[in-house]
Amino acid sequence: MPRFFRNRQLILVLLIAVALIAAMAYTYDTERYLTKAESVIGSVFTPVGKVFYRMTNGISDFFSSIREIGTLRATNEKLQKEVEKLRKENIELQELKNENLRLKEALDFKTENPELDLKLASITGKNPGNWFNIFTIDRGKRDGIKPGMAVLDEKGNMVGQVTQVGETWAKVLAIIDRDSSVSAVDVRTRDNGIVRGDSQGGLVMIYLPLDAEVLEGDIITTSGMSRFPKGLVIGKVEKMTKEPGALFKQALVKPAADFERLEYVFVVLNMTETGK
Repeated sequence: MPRFFRNRQLILVLLIAVALIAAMAYTYDTERYLTKAESVIGSVFTPVGKVFYRMTNGISDFFSSIREIGTLRATNEKLQKEVEKLRKENIELQELKNENLRLKEALDFKTENPELDLKLASITGKNPGNWFNIFTIDRGKRDGIKPGMAVLDEKGNMVGQVTQVGETWAKVLAIIDRDSSVSAVDVRTRDNGIVRGDSQGGLVMIYLPLDAEVLEGDIITTSGMSRFPKGLVIGKVEKMTKEPGALFKQALVKPAADFERLEYVFVVLNMTETGK
C-alpha cells in the first residue's frame, strides 16, 4: 500500500478540509439564515480552517523570507563592490592631488628662479633603506645632464649631485651620504665650511673657524666656491659642537629636503668652473 494511504492522520485532515470546503460552498448565500446542522458544522470546522489558513500564510511567509534574504545578499554584495570601487577612486584622487601639489610647487620654484636652468626629473629607483642616499632619475645625456650637476627637490632645497649619467638616466649621490661633500656658508655670519652627510638623514658642517658665531637656526646654503650655483638651501643649524683640542668647530645641520619622501627633483644645468 502506498505510504500516503498509511498516514491516517493526514487522510483525516484532508477529508475534514474537503468537507469544510463543501459545506462552505453549499451554505454560500448572503440572504438566508444557517440551519442548526450548518451552524454546528461551521462551529466545528472554523478552528480547523484557521489552522490551515495560518499554516498557508506561514509557508508563504517562509518562502518570501528566503527570497528576501537572497535579494538582501545580492544587494549587499553589490554595495560592497561599490564601496570598494569608491575607495580605490578616492585613493587615486588623493594621489593625483598630492602629485599636482608637488608639481605646482616645482613650477612655482622654477618660475621664481629664472636664473637657474632646471630640468625636472622623476625618481625611478633608490638604494635599500629609508633614506635616499643614492637614487636614479629618468633624465640623462639626451636631456643635457652631466656628472657634477646639482640636484634639488621640488621646493628648491639641495638634495645632492649627479655622479653617473646614461643616455636616458642618471645616478644621484645625496648630500646626506658619507661620501658627499658640499662647500657651504652660513647665510647670517658668512662663515664657510664643508657639509657632509652622516648616512642617517643628517648633515655635519665641518672646518668652521673657532671664532665662528654660528647659532642654532642659522640657514646654510651652497657657498658658490664649488661647481654648484651659489645660494642653494642646504639646511638649518641644529647644534654647535667642538671637540677638546680641535682646531675647528662643527655644526649639526638638519637638511631642508625631506629625504624620506622624494618623488620629483630638479637637475640644475647651470655649472661653474671654479671649485671641485
